[in-house]
Amino acid sequence: MRSSINLSRESKADKRHGQILRQLQEKEKVRVSELSEQLDVTEETIRRDLEILEEQKQLIRVRGGAIPRQVEGFETPSLEREKKFLDEKKAMAKEAVKLVNEGEIIALDASTTSLQLAKALEDKPLTVITNSIHASIELAKKKAITVMLTGGYLRQESMSLVGFSSDKMINDYHIDTFFMSCTAVDSEWGVSDSHEMQAQTKKRIAELSEKIVLLVDHSKLEQKSLVRWLSLENIHTLITSASPSHQDLTPYKLKNLHTISVSKN
Repeated sequence: MRSSINLSRESKADKRHGQILRQLQEKEKVRVSELSEQLDVTEETIRRDLEILEEQKQLIRVRGGAIPRQVEGFETPSLEREKKFLDEKKAMAKEAVKLVNEGEIIALDASTTSLQLAKALEDKPLTVITNSIHASIELAKKKAITVMLTGGYLRQESMSLVGFSSDKMINDYHIDTFFMSCTAVDSEWGVSDSHEMQAQTKKRIAELSEKIVLLVDHSKLEQKSLVRWLSLENIHTLITSASPSHQDLTPYKLKNLHTISVSKN
């Protein structure tokens, strides 16, 4: 028979676990040091909590903390993803707009970050190629912009067009700049995504592009997802919401990446 002391300890642990998982839903990443301070326990206790939650398949431990567990090939629905780090996405989009010149041919992926870029683009002569239904709707409001959808199969989770027919349609296109995001980026492993077909379509667009601009919020840095499809050497510019005082961007700069760090609007 367990003692009341053990029951009390178990209750406290369960309460911490619930708080950790709630924070993970809101932030997409939790850090050991921050949890230790917020929950008033040692960092070692937090590490044990994360280990238990990982064994329960509730999260994945990473260096310094944990991220949500993703089912292979599963994408969080776009409307749900759009709400996360919205201010940061708007700030990154505002910076990316500065890199778009009149008359260019640009491409946007189906990420919610690129959707903010579609909203932020000025109504001026441009050609925009995209596999995003949401982005095409936003761009259709701007009369000077020519919008080209890639075609392909519709993925409802991301409202994106993917597949062989999508890749085939864009095969002979020229693209000046591809603006995109991803599920995760690691300074050594490169760019990765959670869905293979989505990654394949983005890879084909990237191959046709003169320049690639990667926009990622702070939670995606030094992370890995299911499908690796692009090395950092192929990226021209990294726009991120990471604070230089909290996250070291040196590994990315050493890859000859033009790195831009933005603040929330």
